[in-house]
Amino acid sequence: MRIKIRKFTFFVFFIFVSTIIGGCNMQENNKEKQIVDKATEKTINYFKEKQNLDVTITDYRFPSNDLESVFITGHIKNDESKEFTATIDYNNNYNVGSVSTNFSLKK
Repeated sequence: MRIKIRKFTFFVFFIFVSTIIGGCNMQENNKEKQIVDKATEKTINYFKEKQNLDVTITDYRFPSNDLESVFITGHIKNDESKEFTATIDYNNNYNVGSVSTNFSLKK
């Protein structure tokens, strides 16, 4: 009888811990998606307003260290050979920190 109670207790504890961990992970994914969506919007607007270019976003990456930035990569619409990476500081009102390209930008 004691073994059944221990197994049951372990099972309930395992389910409880799994639920807590799963819930926290979902919140983190939602926050990351919100950051990426806003950073993508800022990047598109930056190229449209400052460079008069339409761009396509292809990827994003959070750096391994805690810089509170996200790297947004993409290319000029209809010209995939012209690529860029923009660093967006999401803790600083989604400021475009830097832009690296393989083509010339307007000054």
